[in-house]
Amino acid sequence: MARAPSPAGSTLRSMSEPAGPAPASDQSLPATAYAVLGILSVNDEELSPGEIKVRADFGIRRFYWSPAVSHIRRELRRLLELGLVEEREISIGPVRTSQVYQTTKEGEQALARWVSERPPEETVVVKNSALLRVYLGEKAPPETVLSVIDARLDQVENAIRESQWGRRRSAELGLDEQASLRFPRAVGEYMLRSLYFEQGNLRQLRDTIVGLDAEAFRQDVSRKRGPVRHRREG
Repeated sequence: MARAPSPAGSTLRSMSEPAGPAPASDQSLPATAYAVLGILSVNDEELSPGEIKVRADFGIRRFYWSPAVSHIRRELRRLLELGLVEEREISIGPVRTSQVYQTTKEGEQALARWVSERPPEETVVVKNSALLRVYLGEKAPPETVLSVIDARLDQVENAIRESQWGRRRSAELGLDEQASLRFPRAVGEYMLRSLYFEQGNLRQLRDTIVGLDAEAFRQDVSRKRGPVRHRREG
C-alpha cells in the first residue's frame, strides 16, 4: 500500500543526510524496533502489523528474524509513543477497520542514525539445529541422520522457490527499477546465493554420510566390481 502524502512541512529527510545526535528517547531502542522502522521505510509504505509481518517474512527472515505480529504491535506502540511512527485507521470491509502505520520525519532520522552508527563488537551466531543433529549422528541410526538432512534440504529448496517467486513479483511490480531498493535487492541476491550454496553443501553432506556405511557399500551391486591388476615387477 502506498503511503499517504505527508503534511506540509513534514518532508522526510533523506537517509543519506546527517541526522544529528540521537536523543535519549531512541538511544535504547532494540534492534527489532529498527527492523520495524526499516520495513516501513524501505518501500515508503503505510502498513498494518500483519503486513509488516509479511514483509519481514520475505525481506529479513533469512538473515535476521521475523518477529511475531504480537511483538510487532509492541514495538509499534513504543515507536508511536516516541513519535517515530504515526497511525491512522482505515476501513477493510463493511464493518471492520484496521490501524496502519508509517514513519515520521523523526522516525526516518532515528533510523538513519542507527544505520550510520558503528555496530557493537558482537559475534554473528548461526544456529542450525539440523547440523547439530548430524554432528551428533553417532547417537542415532544412519537413516535417521539422513532424514534430518532431507528435511533441511526440503526447507532450503522451498526457500529458493519463495525467493525466486519474490524476485519475479518485484519485477512484475516494477520494484526492480527503484533505485531506493538497490540495497535490499543486493542483500536478497546474497541470501539467494547462500541458499544455493547450502543446497549443494547439504547434498554433499548427505553423500558423505551415505559413504560412511561401509557394509552397505560392500553389498551394493548397482555397478560391476572388476579386479585390480597391479603391475608386475621385471
